[in-house]
Amino acid sequence: MNRVKKLLDSMYGRLFTPGDIVASAGLPRYEVLAALHILEELGVIELVIAKGNYRVYKLSKLGEKLYKALEAGQGLALSVEVAESGGNKVSEISTEVTAPSPLVAEST
Repeated sequence: MNRVKKLLDSMYGRLFTPGDIVASAGLPRYEVLAALHILEELGVIELVIAKGNYRVYKLSKLGEKLYKALEAGQGLALSVEVAESGGNKVSEISTEVTAPSPLVAEST
C-alpha cells in the first residue's frame, strides 16, 4: 500500500505526466507506467490530453476519494466487477470507506 500512497501523493491536486510521477515518486518508469495503465482502467485517474505518446492525466473523483481515505489512515474496500458486453469490456467499481484499522501500539 506504501507504493500506492506514494503514487497518489505525486498525483493529488495537479495534472501530471508519467515522467512527472517517475521524478516525484522516485519509482522505476516501468512500474509507474504499469500502475497508470491499471489506475486508468479502474477509473482512479482520467486522461486529459493525448497527443501521440504524450499523455497528461488527473485524479478522478474516485482517485481523490481513495487519496483522502489513505491520508486519513482509513481503509478503502474496493469491489471491482469486469464483464464483457458485445466485445467491449465493462468495469464497475464500488467503494466503501472503512474505519481505521487498529494499529499495534507504539512504545515510547
